[in-house]
Amino acid sequence: MSAQAIPYPNRGDPASAEPLSDQQLLAMVRGGDVAAFGELFIRYRRLGGFVARAESDNSSDAADIVGEAFAAVFQAIIEGRGPVESFRPYLLTTIRRMAHRKNQTSARLVLTDSSTVDALAFGGDDHVLGTHETIILVHAFRELPRRWQDVLWYVDVEGLKPAQAGPLLGLTPNALSALAMRAREGLRQMYLQKHVGEPTIQSCAHYLRHFGRYVRNGMSGNAQARIRQHTEQCSHCSAVLAELRELQASMGANAKGQPASGGVLVRGD
Repeated sequence: MSAQAIPYPNRGDPASAEPLSDQQLLAMVRGGDVAAFGELFIRYRRLGGFVARAESDNSSDAADIVGEAFAAVFQAIIEGRGPVESFRPYLLTTIRRMAHRKNQTSARLVLTDSSTVDALAFGGDDHVLGTHETIILVHAFRELPRRWQDVLWYVDVEGLKPAQAGPLLGLTPNALSALAMRAREGLRQMYLQKHVGEPTIQSCAHYLRHFGRYVRNGMSGNAQARIRQHTEQCSHCSAVLAELRELQASMGANAKGQPASGGVLVRGD
């Protein structure tokens, strides 16, 4: 059966048992069936609108961003480029990039969907992120390098396998897995650092700015020793460190700073 002969589910074919997959529709578009792209548009226009509004400084730009993103993806497909299997993440990435361009910054990422926050939330049966902790987590995520944000989005939010997400970032599955591990650890360190706050004692500032990494054993031996020596002599920094270690314990990590069972993120290492 040719691509054009495949019936569209829910479009004049009430007896069809299952809708076509994104991969099937993409194959049809590549085969010249423009109407198949219309099915993808109907399937994802609402989600695209949500992401565009979340990513845009001006919500009135959302409709234009979605239209431009769909047009760009369609153009890429008919030129033999673009997604082959993973249409949804490819489209959302295109929308995000276009929104960022309109915002004139490449570092902005707004997470407003509760499911997105849940996917990045710290695990553990007894640890539930409240509103304040969620805000801290989102701010920590925003300050990660853009490439780390992208890999966490694809793997821990979108739930893509390394083999699926790798081509979106130009990486092999193994390289993407390694990057995801570094990004998760970076998020843990940044999340802890956000709880330190601004130093009230200037002489402590140099030490406090590294506490997130220190608690996770993410520094060199000499640097770790200098901070340890300071905290042994400074009651203020010692108290801050004790609070971070309690938070570290609630994240399900052991004393060596490595993730316990399942890792810190819901989708752990």
